[in-house]
Amino acid sequence: MIRYAIPAILLATAAIAQDEWADGTSPDRGAADIFADDTITGESGSEIYGNVCAGCHMPDGQGAVGAGMYPALAGNPNLEYAAYPISIVVGGLRDMPPLGPLMSDEQIVAVVEYLQTGLNDYEADATVEAVQQSRPEDPMQTTGEH
Repeated sequence: MIRYAIPAILLATAAIAQDEWADGTSPDRGAADIFADDTITGESGSEIYGNVCAGCHMPDGQGAVGAGMYPALAGNPNLEYAAYPISIVVGGLRDMPPLGPLMSDEQIVAVVEYLQTGLNDYEADATVEAVQQSRPEDPMQTTGEH
């Protein structure tokens, strides 16, 4: 195992010494630069949920406990009204990272509507205007506790 790790460590060290990763990015770039061209893909709420949320909250939205605690989204009364999930998706909360800088307003509306109607029996009430109001003035500022 160690014999395979050493070449990887040497390659990483060489990349750092050159101040450039293999893909041409610099190791001292901030998160905003790194993700500027790599936004979250998907248009439908179920597609975005599957690509981004299901890894932690599970495909059926039942949540999980293991390396961390991922709350259930199915049957979650906090999702009845869109303001709460919009604020969490945009700004993050505790161990949930802020996804606002990586998602368009329309994507956030779509995934919140999926949380409300695909995983729950609530009426969808997310709007682009509500998402825009929840975004901080500085797009890299987050409101969650990390």
